[in-house]
Amino acid sequence: MQNISIIFVWLLTRGRPMVMGLLIVSTLFFSVFAARLPVEQDTRSMTSRNPEQVALYDKFRQLFGNDEDLLLSVTHPQLLEPNQLSLLAELTRQISEFEGVVRVFSLSNARQLVAGPYGAEARPLLPEGEPGEDSGNRIEAVLQANPHYQGLLISPDRKTAGLIIELEDRSDDADLRRSLISRVRNLIGLYSDRARMHLTGVGVQQSDVASFIQRDQQVILPLVALVLAVMLAGIFRRPSGVILPMLTTGISLIWTMGLYSLSGFELNTITALLSPVVMVLAVSNSVHLYNGWLNLQGQPHQRIELLAGKVNELFIPCFFTALTTALGLLSLTISSVPAVRQFGLFAAVGVMLSFLVALTVLPVGLSFLPLPGRRHRTGTGLLRWILHRTARLTIRHASKIMGIAVILLVVALFGLPRLQNNTNLIGFLHADAPLAVDTRYIDRHLAGVNVLDFMIVRSDGLPLDRVEDYRRIEQFAKLTTGEAAVAGHFSILTLLKPLHRAESGATELALPDNNDDLRYELELMANDAEQSLRQRFIAADRKTARVSIRLHDIGSREAAGLIENFQQQGQQIFGADYRLQPTGSYYRMIDDSNRLVADMIKSFSLSLLLVTLSILLLLRSPWLTLLSMIPNVIPILWTVGVMGYCKIDLSTGTAMIGAVVIGLAVDDTIHYLVNYRRVFTGSVRRAVTITTTRVGRALMIASLVLALGFWVGCFGSFKPTIYFSLLVGGTLIGALICDLLVLPACLVLGDTGRKVRPA
Repeated sequence: MQNISIIFVWLLTRGRPMVMGLLIVSTLFFSVFAARLPVEQDTRSMTSRNPEQVALYDKFRQLFGNDEDLLLSVTHPQLLEPNQLSLLAELTRQISEFEGVVRVFSLSNARQLVAGPYGAEARPLLPEGEPGEDSGNRIEAVLQANPHYQGLLISPDRKTAGLIIELEDRSDDADLRRSLISRVRNLIGLYSDRARMHLTGVGVQQSDVASFIQRDQQVILPLVALVLAVMLAGIFRRPSGVILPMLTTGISLIWTMGLYSLSGFELNTITALLSPVVMVLAVSNSVHLYNGWLNLQGQPHQRIELLAGKVNELFIPCFFTALTTALGLLSLTISSVPAVRQFGLFAAVGVMLSFLVALTVLPVGLSFLPLPGRRHRTGTGLLRWILHRTARLTIRHASKIMGIAVILLVVALFGLPRLQNNTNLIGFLHADAPLAVDTRYIDRHLAGVNVLDFMIVRSDGLPLDRVEDYRRIEQFAKLTTGEAAVAGHFSILTLLKPLHRAESGATELALPDNNDDLRYELELMANDAEQSLRQRFIAADRKTARVSIRLHDIGSREAAGLIENFQQQGQQIFGADYRLQPTGSYYRMIDDSNRLVADMIKSFSLSLLLVTLSILLLLRSPWLTLLSMIPNVIPILWTVGVMGYCKIDLSTGTAMIGAVVIGLAVDDTIHYLVNYRRVFTGSVRRAVTITTTRVGRALMIASLVLALGFWVGCFGSFKPTIYFSLLVGGTLIGALICDLLVLPACLVLGDTGRKVRPA
């Protein structure tokens, strides 16, 4: 360690100009890229790269086109009156002309199939030209004859109409999508005096989420900076105690986000946490270094040597706290979700960069200052009294402390079975968010806002051109109608049955009786000049059919149960002669959510292993290493138990808590045990008392700053972000309590004469 001290003496004297120059140049370089960091305009980073699912979804889009339609609702008490029908026609016409729109399907351009002199004829629901006084009655009669329109194009109470906006498959063109949604919303505003309108859809969700991310960056980052500055000012009460740690934080943030931008990534709902997390974590080492400087005593001419010696003393514990935090974050890189991997990697990079910056900016900055006066040194007043009482409590009542901790742990463990994974983007938003309001309104009045798709193919690869094929599809579609979460289903049968009724002159909707009639009617559909709907439900070669099940706004947990049920019953219906394959953007979200628990267990296990090995390397004592994990695992289990009791769902954000916190919580433990080994001379009780009173102040300051910094995230737009921030901060407070109570109690109770290797 003598070499490190020599390096810091050089750094604080002759090396200062060069180091300061490098810091300035590097920060200016990275700031250029950090300022240009874009925001992701879709959700591709939130979707796992399961090769099988990706291939299936690509095939689905090739066969049936873009599945990310927009849905516009129009509500009026006299919806079927001529004026309102004219409004529907005008909206349909104008939106159809927008760039990026393939077509708009609504009551104004919907067709019905009726029996004509030469077979089925397609006629519009509305008469050509302006709607007449009898349009409402005509539509009502048509809806009774064609029940599949109900819920999709019009609500059961006939007061809300739906416009389905089919988009071009240009998912990579975020600017086009954003412009299109803006134009539709402007149109809604233009006609707001004539009807109540709401807009939703995957594209709207993606666009609004990007806006929420930008808003959070603009609101949360200044708040984090303000909270950190106020906390530092209140604790240290010296300008340098605010300026130097905040300078360290700012440089660390710029370097990290600059590297993130240079790597070609965009901010998403998970990596939006990077900036506040890096800012908060960067303060930790600064607090320990600055607090150590406040304790320096000596002559003015010794200040450089004393400062270098203090930095040398804190180098190892600070390095290992940064390392364990980084390792905990790096464990997230095994996640199946790209956004989580990006967050874990760059948060770990940010932690190590902040360590490097803190070990240069703080000492260099402090080297210009005189030694602190006696009144600035720690160890007096209320805090000293609290720490002394805490040390005495752990020595005298170690068994009781452990008993209380174990009781709380057992209570928390009973909450674990209540923890469930659940992903619901709309549920993640504040209840008054416009997107949430619009989506829930449409979900209540029309046929669901989520679409679960199934592809059906014959195992022998032949076309679906037998009546038996379609009877099985009919059976499968019917089995879904008994579920409360199902708002409706649509398939090729939605078109085939009305066509057969019109061709045969029947009065009821039914399938053809024989294969010849079926093939004839399929040919009629194929030769229809307007094939848009047919193309959405059956492939051109008729080898693949699509069944779309519209679901109400439910979470992934309930949807996963439905999918499993549909697949099991569907397999019984189709047997080995067919393949039933769930797919679509909604299904992929559900499939990813189902892997959250497995991802959480794997990342937490890896994090725990890496952190434990790091502490073992530092302490070189299996016994102390074992003791060090007790006060860190306990608060994490407490937090998971609280999640279960409070019914906080496991989502992409909350699933990261364990892996992130284990690396953070162990920081205080490292500082405590390193100091404990340094002062241990044979008496555990004496070493505990000295350690608690000596390092307790820095531990409390660092933990409170971290917790309050994380809690600022509660002002975010997404509930998973809020829960992540709230629970991580709470867990850090729990870890602080365990480090000042449970860890010393473990040391006292474990005092069986073991020799502690000196530091």
